Amino acid sequence: MLIKGQLEMGAVKVVDPTSREVIGYAYTVERGLGQLQRWLLYRKPQNQFVLRPPPASMAGWSLADWQASVKDLWRPGSSYVWAQTDLYRHGATYNGVAWTRLPVASKLPPPTFYPSAPRQLDPDGRIIEVLQMQKVLGLAFSVRGLADTSNVEYWLLPGAYQPAGRADTATISVGARQASSLAAFVDVANQSWAPGCTFAITGCVNHHQQTPPLKP
Repeated sequence: MLIKGQLEMGAVKVVDPTSREVIGYAYTVERGLGQLQRWLLYRKPQNQFVLRPPPASMAGWSLADWQASVKDLWRPGSSYVWAQTDLYRHGATYNGVAWTRLPVASKLPPPTFYPSAPRQLDPDGRIIEVLQMQKVLGLAFSVRGLADTSNVEYWLLPGAYQPAGRADTATISVGARQASSLAAFVDVANQSWAPGCTFAITGCVNHHQQTPPLKP
C-alpha cells in the first residue's frame, strides 16, 4: 500500500519558523493503516513549526539507531510523543461506507493509540494550516493537546501534498478560520474533500517525564 501521511519515513527535523532553532526531531515508520511517528520535542511548538530534512548524521538512521540515540538527544523539559496515523482515502470504502464525503464527527473511526491506550498540536479554537510549495495544502485540528496524556489530531491532506521531511518541507501554522469543535472542523474539511485527498486520524500518547522513555 502506498503510504502518504504527514511525514517521510525515517528521521526529520522540527524547526521554529522564526528563529530557525531546532526544537526537536521525529522518526517515522510504516505501521497499520498508515505510519507510526515518534516525536522528541524540546519545547511546545505552539502550532508553529517547519518540518525539514534531518542532519546528515541522521539521514540513514534505522529505527534501532533512533531508539538508541534518544537518551543522547534528550534535554531537560523535553516531551516524547508516539503518534499513530491512520489514513483514509477519498472514495475508498471503510466498514461498508464509501468516503466520497467525510463522515460526521460522531461517525469517524476512533484513533489507534500506541502503545495500547484507551501531541505536537494544541487546540485553540482555530484551524491549523499546512503549507507546502508556498500554498495552503492541508488543514489540521486537535482534540486535547501536547500537555495532555493523550490527544487526537485530524489532518486533511490533498493529493498535491508530499510527505514532509526530505525534498518537501511543510510549515504548520495557525490560520484565521475558527472551528469550535471537531464537528465544525469536519464541515470545513468537507468543502475541500475531493478525489486524491487523504484524511489522517492521528492518536498520540505523550510522555512528560524528566527522563526519556525506557522504550522509545
